[in-house]
Order: sequence, then structure tokens, then C-alpha cells
Amino acid sequence: MATSEHGEFEDTKKSPYSFEYYDSSWELELMEKLEKDDTVKKWTKNHGIIIHYWDENTKLRGFKPDFLIEREDGTKELIEIKGRHLLPQFKNKMGAAHEWCKARKMIFTVQSKY
Repeated sequence: MATSEHGEFEDTKKSPYSFEYYDSSWELELMEKLEKDDTVKKWTKNHGIIIHYWDENTKLRGFKPDFLIEREDGTKELIEIKGRHLLPQFKNKMGAAHEWCKARKMIFTVQSKY
């Protein structure tokens, strides 16, 4: 399971900011990977995107995906990091995010470890 580690990832090269906050060791690991990935032009967690969805009680909610990435080929992608045990609860959010991204010619992916 991801630890509840929080902190600042400093000296970024591909983020528009001098540092980015991370909320777990999984996010830190992905930040390190994005910095080394030659296909990634830029990335950030500080993107301000909120995707609205209806929860299982038909209440309108919103969530902010973890990462916004732009690849060297111009492809834009939103990435959400979730533990596998949370994926069933995430179904409505995931569907809304896929539709939101599809309408904008973007990609939405969920990364999970445990």
C-alpha cells in the first residue's frame, strides 16, 4: 500500500513550477519517472482541472485527477493514482473522466499498484 508520505518534489525540469507537492510515495515515484521519460514534454499536479460526476447516491461531485501530462507528440493525458481496493468505488469518477478526456481528445489512465 502507498504510504501517507507527503512532501515537495524539488528542482523539476518538466514542470512549470520549481517544485510540486506529492501526497504519497506512488506520486513521488511517478514524478521521478516523468522527469526521466523522454516522451514527456511537461507535467504538473497543479493543473486546476475538476471533473464533475454523479456518485452512487445521484449527488453531483467533482474530483481533481492527480497529474496532467503533455507528451512530445502533443498528446495530453490525465493520470489518476488509486489503490486497487478503491477501484470499485471509483467507477463513476473513472467513467466521467474518460468522457471528459474523450471530448477534449485527451487520454485518461488510472495507475494502481496494490
